[in-house]
Amino acid sequence: MNQKHADKPAKPPKVKAPKLFKEPKPKQPPPKPLSREERIARNRAKKLRQGQEAIASLVAHWPPLFSLEQPKPLKIGIAADILDDIKARELDLTRAKASAALMFYTQTLAYQQAVHAGGSRFDLGGQPCGEVTEEQQAYALKQLEKWRTAPEDTASSP
Repeated sequence: MNQKHADKPAKPPKVKAPKLFKEPKPKQPPPKPLSREERIARNRAKKLRQGQEAIASLVAHWPPLFSLEQPKPLKIGIAADILDDIKARELDLTRAKASAALMFYTQTLAYQQAVHAGGSRFDLGGQPCGEVTEEQQAYALKQLEKWRTAPEDTASSP
């Protein structure tokens, strides 16, 4: 033994306090599974919310071109221009999000009505760049008629 510590009495070993028994929480029954209609409605609402958020990012980054109130027909090949602009301006928008946003935007009722009306197509700066063809107008009309004749619950999705 070390002389320095010889005068001190030995400490009793530490005793751990016994663990208190915790009563288990009563188990809650698992949530009731959603019906098919409820799942469809939930997914439709989620897609609509995601689409609105995606379109808002387009409106925020390119206000001369994108508008929810008065959409303009987009230039053919606008996706490549948007991706180039994202890289050039170092925007926090991924290729996938930009593509999804364009898809949501071009599938809105207001956009299809704008294409059906015809006229000029527009570039990122909001400047005229090409014309809507008769075939494109006919396709837009076909989409509009399809949405008008669709059942009520699917007509609200675009």
